[in-house]
Amino acid sequence: MTISRRTAIVLVLLSALGFGSMALFAKVAYASGLSPSMLLTLRFALAVAMLAPVVWWKRVRLPRGRTLAGFALMGALYTAQSQSYFTALMHASSGLVGLLLYVYPVLVTLLAVAIGWERLDRRTFALLALAIAGMVVMLGGDLQGTPLGITLGLLAAAIYAVYITIGGRLTQGTDPLSATLVVMAAAAIGNGGFALAGGAAMPVDTTTWLAILAIAFASLVAVACFLVGIKHIGGSQASIISTLEPVITLCLGIALLGESASAGQLVGGAMVLAAVILLARKPKQEAIADQGCAQPAS
Repeated sequence: MTISRRTAIVLVLLSALGFGSMALFAKVAYASGLSPSMLLTLRFALAVAMLAPVVWWKRVRLPRGRTLAGFALMGALYTAQSQSYFTALMHASSGLVGLLLYVYPVLVTLLAVAIGWERLDRRTFALLALAIAGMVVMLGGDLQGTPLGITLGLLAAAIYAVYITIGGRLTQGTDPLSATLVVMAAAAIGNGGFALAGGAAMPVDTTTWLAILAIAFASLVAVACFLVGIKHIGGSQASIISTLEPVITLCLGIALLGESASAGQLVGGAMVLAAVILLARKPKQEAIADQGCAQPAS
């Protein structure tokens, strides 16, 4: 199937809208007393239930051997990242958590430098300094978040950076749908373990179930739109467009949840996003994005 560049861009924007809206639905689910572990277990289990028939119908071959083990490891990392992100939403505003998560491209760059995939030239150093300065500005004001919420948001970004670094190697030569199915299945099992250990209860009201279904459906739509979009415009361009995700989360939080944004949060977030966009334009960073952007951010 061939689509126009404009259509591909629209699909990536829809992907950003899907990912950005999940924090909003999570807040609704938490209002009923649902735990993050149970929310995540149901999110991934329902997503697997939706995706598995598609993989079967398309006769997509699942990964095996070491590749399967590698994607299972990615599922474990995704479990830790999701636990951090969705727990952070209980201790900080959705807008702040969304902005904190988007520190991960900076961390990916630092990992690439540490591993030797990229050199820390003056341009990279300047952009990293801009991103760090933006974080300082963003965290210096009234941000509607506790220290725990901020720490968990940053931890989610750090784990996701490792997840992308590993995924960039594993996703080569593997069908994105089968890879996504394995990762989501492993994440469902991992989060299910947390839910059982914590004695989490199942939701009982319709509103909570609708919120969970919305999160699961948004996850699949976002992944599908991103995979189609990235095929036609490339990982670098798609990742640049996806930087609108935290902006969407912030705007939805303000419009629908009554959250507020301080001047420091807006200015600092803009500085971080500017550094992310410029880092994504680097040739070597494009290679990392092309390899590692096949999975959802949260």
